[in-house]
Amino acid sequence: FDIKQLTKINTSKLTKKVVDKKRFAVSVGAVALVFILIGYIFFSGVAYTVSMNGSVVGKVRSKKEIEALVLQMKEQFKKQYNAEIGVAGELVYTKTRAASKDLLNEEAIETFVKNDITYTIQSYSIVANGNDVAVLKSKEEAEKVLEQVKAAYVKPEDRAKYKEITFAETVEVKQEFNEAGKIMPVEEVAAFVLKGTNEEKIHKVTEGDSFWSISRKYNIKIEDLQKANPKADPNKIKIGQELSLVVPKPLLSVKTIEMAEYKENIPFEQTVEFSSSMYKDQTSIKVKGVYGEREVVADVVKINGIEDSRNILTEKVIKDPKTQILLKGTKELPPKKGTGTFSTPTRGAITSRFGIRWGRPHEGIDYAAPIGTPVYASDGGVVTWVGTRGNFGKLIIIDHGGGLETYYGHLSKYFVEKGDKVYKGEKIGAVGNTGRTTGPNLHFEIRKNGKPIDPMKYVK
Repeated sequence: FDIKQLTKINTSKLTKKVVDKKRFAVSVGAVALVFILIGYIFFSGVAYTVSMNGSVVGKVRSKKEIEALVLQMKEQFKKQYNAEIGVAGELVYTKTRAASKDLLNEEAIETFVKNDITYTIQSYSIVANGNDVAVLKSKEEAEKVLEQVKAAYVKPEDRAKYKEITFAETVEVKQEFNEAGKIMPVEEVAAFVLKGTNEEKIHKVTEGDSFWSISRKYNIKIEDLQKANPKADPNKIKIGQELSLVVPKPLLSVKTIEMAEYKENIPFEQTVEFSSSMYKDQTSIKVKGVYGEREVVADVVKINGIEDSRNILTEKVIKDPKTQILLKGTKELPPKKGTGTFSTPTRGAITSRFGIRWGRPHEGIDYAAPIGTPVYASDGGVVTWVGTRGNFGKLIIIDHGGGLETYYGHLSKYFVEKGDKVYKGEKIGAVGNTGRTTGPNLHFEIRKNGKPIDPMKYVK
């Protein structure tokens, strides 16, 4: 009896049984899968996966379920806006299969079509340099707005004098599909374009207000406040008057070209001659220059009513200019300190002397002279006062050392500052009519140790 042979036979039978069981299981699984597929096909049908702008919305049995509602919405908007209607974005249908329970119901489809799809309207955009400025319902409305913007800077009665009325930007009216919310009422667009905003911010003038105080209150430059209120007079605002605080930043710039004929001065040249009779810091005109004159024809270019450039077309000289000759001194300056002697401080007749006048002391002498007549330092020294003082009006005081001072009152101008060192005969100011006076004059005093003394005894 062969044990090995018996074992081999039994093992072979066992292996065959295992293989047969596996084959049976596979066969059963295949049959089950076939039944499942048959059931899926039987219980499901052709459907479409709906996507909007790349996002899946859901599944429907037929495209018409959505397309019919979309068409209905378009017809409603078309009646409302009297324009062609489009859809923003892209609806995509991908063929698939789905059971009825997995499909969008009627309510979900209606909600999607009415609320999730953006409908666009055939409209007209005003475009400047490639950027949308405003959207209007019709081409006629867009062109009307452009004319209204031009009219803000060009009066109807003046249109004939302009060679060209256009825009500084490249402006065009484009037919596009836009969302309904972007379409603006034609009556609002021109103001929006001119101001650059729909914002309104108003200040009502109250007692004590001025352009300066209002600009400080709202931290606005006076120039910008004037731009915001071009028709208001900054010097004559009234209580209750309303001023805009919104500085305009126009979205379009109106460009005009007009031909202008005018006369203009031709500048004169200047030559310099030297004089040894004048100090180095002194100049005077020997021969006064005279402007020439020419007739000019030019194209004047304005942007929003402000001149931007000029293109000269023709020029004709009608009078030649006359050269000015300036004398410049070469003489060395005298020392800028007191000499102890005094010179006459200005040209003019003495109208009042030192002493009693009208029953009270008059502490100097008065020189009658036209306003602007030069006033000179009576002696060298240091300027210790420049400013207004009581009856003197505008006053200059010079300390000459040794307790001596000179006063120059009723001035109209100063040509020195406190601390300056001046020499005898240097121009320090101009005759005026400030302070307590009876007419234009220079009030001149000499004081010694603070006490007025008679200038006539010292002036030579």
